[in-house]
Amino acid sequence: MRAASKKRGIQITSISRPIKPSDFTDFDLILAMDKQNREDILVAFNRWKGKHSLPDDAYKKVKLMCSYCKKHDESEVPDPYYGGAQGFEKVLDLLEDACGSLLETILAENKHLQES
Repeated sequence: MRAASKKRGIQITSISRPIKPSDFTDFDLILAMDKQNREDILVAFNRWKGKHSLPDDAYKKVKLMCSYCKKHDESEVPDPYYGGAQGFEKVLDLLEDACGSLLETILAENKHLQES
């Protein structure tokens, strides 16, 4: 993934980590790459919500990354390791599409912050 992203001028400097209860209060949005990731996150939320005083509606923060895609019809980001070099390119195409739209969404939802 790093080699494919480097060709596009994207430097990956971090790695994923397991979700933790505080993520549901610390973040406005939690993005899952596929439906199984989303389901696993929601199962964790349901297990933690009583023990960690999480808001009942915090599960609404969990969305699929591809729900932000405008140029692609895929509903999930596939695992690139099963698609060879083309798999990594496809994942980067999806992520670039989704991230562009996500940025537009965040800016539109926070227009009041830009004006001040």
